[in-house]
Amino acid sequence: MASHGRCGQAFPILIVLALAVTLQTPCLASESRIVGGVPVDGSSTKHQVSVRSRSADQIQFGRGHICGGSLINLDTVLTAAHCLVDDYDRARAATYFRVVGGGINRTAQTVNTVVRDVRQVVVHANYVSRGFINDVGLLMVRTSSVPSGHPTLQPIAMTTQVPPNNTRCQTSGWGSIYYGVPGSTTDLMAVNITIIDATVCNGTDSYDGDIMSGMLCAGRLEGGKDSCQGDSGGPLVCDGRLAGTVSFGFECGLQNFPGVYADVAFYQEWISVNGAVSVGGRAPPRQIAGASTIGALLLLLALHIHTYLK
Repeated sequence: MASHGRCGQAFPILIVLALAVTLQTPCLASESRIVGGVPVDGSSTKHQVSVRSRSADQIQFGRGHICGGSLINLDTVLTAAHCLVDDYDRARAATYFRVVGGGINRTAQTVNTVVRDVRQVVVHANYVSRGFINDVGLLMVRTSSVPSGHPTLQPIAMTTQVPPNNTRCQTSGWGSIYYGVPGSTTDLMAVNITIIDATVCNGTDSYDGDIMSGMLCAGRLEGGKDSCQGDSGGPLVCDGRLAGTVSFGFECGLQNFPGVYADVAFYQEWISVNGAVSVGGRAPPRQIAGASTIGALLLLLALHIHTYLK
């Protein structure tokens, strides 16, 4: 079974070589969007940011989108480790990235759009791309922080407890709306999904033992609603608190293969130590998107289109 992360790409993918991929081997995938979701009005996603390639975004605003992320204090973004590393799993330089928030339209710059360069990149020291172990990372923005009281961009409180099975949650992003369809949506999308028992996800007709400590399964076993390519690093919000970050999955919205998320509660100490963030705190009003509102490089890039990453 091939699995891939759910990142997006900031430049064209060149298919130069064909390699056999063994089933059951997780592979990086770098593109995803919300499957089965609806456009958001912004009230429930003020924490959502776009993690971008700075150089690509300077050529054309919005083109640089790589992954999603969540603002967890006024100058720190929580995202997926696989969004922040190169093809050798080394953290990219801070100058590679920029963070954009405060808007729904990925390509529009309005009075509320906040664009920040990055001063520091932190990748979990024990991140392992094969299997997406410890798939968490942080970006600290440069210079002035996000203005306190900004109308469309605000930090989100993080949960300190793993959400119970069947908890109704929301995930959002600018990723693909169908598996294998490259590119990012222009407007932010969100979808309601539920926490699924890890033992079910680890069943032989699902991930068959690939779900480890520090991971959450969320989606629908019947399929049809999921995060996807380009959504990697984005939020999983349950009861108004950040509970997870998009990590990987097998295709998008496939029956018996819900999305897999890094478990924020599991990593709360790491986040606190590395991001100087107090996990927990006061949660915003609960607002779930409703149906009404809301080289190795070439191989990795080709696979990054979504075989286990999202």
